[in-house]
Amino acid sequence: MSNKEYKVGEVIPLGYQAPGKESGLIIIAEIYLPSLEKDIINFPDVTLLEVGSSGTYRESFVPNDSGTWQVITHKDDGSGQVVKNYSVGVHNVHSVGEAIADVVSDITDMDAKIIAIDTKVSALETPPMAF
Repeated sequence: MSNKEYKVGEVIPLGYQAPGKESGLIIIAEIYLPSLEKDIINFPDVTLLEVGSSGTYRESFVPNDSGTWQVITHKDDGSGQVVKNYSVGVHNVHSVGEAIADVVSDITDMDAKIIAIDTKVSALETPPMAF
């Protein structure tokens, strides 16, 4: 299983920096399913919004399936194309790390409980002192 950058059902941010920081453009993102097909009903082309007058454009989409999603971002005339792949899975690297941290915490709690039980058992096994 390879590492996944993104998780099914979670937002994937899209970005585009226009050449020369050109402002006022219409920037389109075409979203392709892992099958490399377009689903214009569920994933129509997205128009990115400019951040101020910076020539930086942003938007997002939410994948509904595992696999490699491809997004082709470009100016409305088709020029300035940028192709990016997004690796999507049931778990992403971040969520796996959180799950491991939870398991480590559970093990630490169990160790503390075992030590407490061992201490109580040892106390019960110690014979009373004779006078």
